[in-house]
Amino acid sequence: MTTEIRPATAADAAAIADLHQRSWRSAYRGLLPDSYLDGRAGDELAARWRTAFTKDEPRRVILVAAAPDCIAGFVAAWPKGPDKALIDNLHVAPGQRGGGLGRRLMGRAAAELRRLGFRAAFLEVIEGNHDARGFYRRLGGVEGELFVEPIGDHPTRVIPIAWDDLAVLEAAAGGA
Repeated sequence: MTTEIRPATAADAAAIADLHQRSWRSAYRGLLPDSYLDGRAGDELAARWRTAFTKDEPRRVILVAAAPDCIAGFVAAWPKGPDKALIDNLHVAPGQRGGGLGRRLMGRAAAELRRLGFRAAFLEVIEGNHDARGFYRRLGGVEGELFVEPIGDHPTRVIPIAWDDLAVLEAAAGGA
């Protein structure tokens, strides 16, 4: 399947929210309560993406991997200081994982963040999400100290992963 990585638009919000929910249900089953994943999480994610494109944030990066008939993946990053960004989301459709799409999205996001003047980035991963943690380490991310954060009112053990130099992430992910 051919995918084009492009900037997301408000017209993509519903498809992003749908993919986000499907990805959470697949990746976080057993890590977050089923009642949350199968209930309130979908409404929260839909509301989040409905408003994401209404905010005037010129330094945000939201990219989608657009396949002919769907959004196969997306990445979103927001400023967390003058030269540091939070990579808030990277999700690939459950049937598309393992084919390099996540790596392509991360490389393109790193390139866009660098173009916007960011030098560093970080993200947060649920401790038990070993596949994601390994993926980010292979891209040069360095794990930080575990902390507890509520996700859906559920105390969740989370590990930050950081890149002090976005060029490292961009190179590891194969560039833009």
